[in-house]
Amino acid sequence: GCGEADRQEPGAPSGAPSYAIRGAFERDLSATGFDHQADIGFNMIDSGPYREELDPLAERGLKAFIWLGGYSNARCRFREGDSWVRSHVRAIRRHPAVRAYLIDDEPDAARCPGAPAQMKARAKLVRSIDRRRQRPTFIVVYRREQLRRFAGTVDLLALDEYPCSHEFGCVYSKIDRMAAHADRLGIRYWGVIQAHGDDWYKLPTPEELHEIFARWRATNMEGYMVFSWAWPPGDRSLWVANHPELQEQLAVENAS
Repeated sequence: GCGEADRQEPGAPSGAPSYAIRGAFERDLSATGFDHQADIGFNMIDSGPYREELDPLAERGLKAFIWLGGYSNARCRFREGDSWVRSHVRAIRRHPAVRAYLIDDEPDAARCPGAPAQMKARAKLVRSIDRRRQRPTFIVVYRREQLRRFAGTVDLLALDEYPCSHEFGCVYSKIDRMAAHADRLGIRYWGVIQAHGDDWYKLPTPEELHEIFARWRATNMEGYMVFSWAWPPGDRSLWVANHPELQEQLAVENAS
C-alpha cells in the first residue's frame, strides 16, 4: 500500500527513507508527456481517466494519479457529476497503471461549508467502483486550519505547504507546523513539494529545493508529489520544464 516510506530501495543510503510514491503535477514537454519525468525518477504521473493516457505508462512500468475533474469553490459543487465519475472510473478500474484518484485540488471549507461532506461522498463513490485499497482517494489541502474538517473524508491528504515567497524568503518551519498538525489529527498524508514560482511564491534554487525535501523527509509523509512541471501558465520562465538545474536536483532527491 502507501505506507512504504521506510522501505529501502537499491542504492538508497542506509537509514534514509525511500518513498514508493514520487509524483509530479502536470505532464512534461516530451512526446509522451512523461519521458523527462520518468528519466529523473518520478513514478506517478498526472493523468486523466483515459486509457490512451494510461496505456503508455503501463508499458514503462509507471503509475498514474487520476484527476476526476475537481470541485468549484465558486459554485460549491463538483465540475463533473456522479454519472460521469461512474462511467470513467469503471472504464479504467482494472488498468494496471492506476495508482490513486485525485478528488480535488484545494477545496475550501470556509467558502463551501458542505465541501468536506461532498469530498467524502465522492470518495465513497469512487471506492464503490474501484475497491482496491492500494489505490487511495486523496485531496490536496493547503489551509492548515481546515485539516480537521477534511480529516477522514478521503484515504489521505496531500499537504501543499509552500515555504518560499518573494516577500519572506523560505520559511521552512511552515512545513514542520503543517505536518505536526496533521500528525496530531492522525491524518495520513503525502507532502507536496514546492518547485514553482509566481507573483507570490519564489521559485526555489536547487539548494532551497533540497532543504524543502529535507524538511518533508523529517515528517511522517508516506510519499510526495512535486508542484509543478509547467506552472504558471503565463510565465514559462518559471517552469521546472525550463530549469535544468532544478531537474538535476529533483533527480538527486528522487534517487535518495
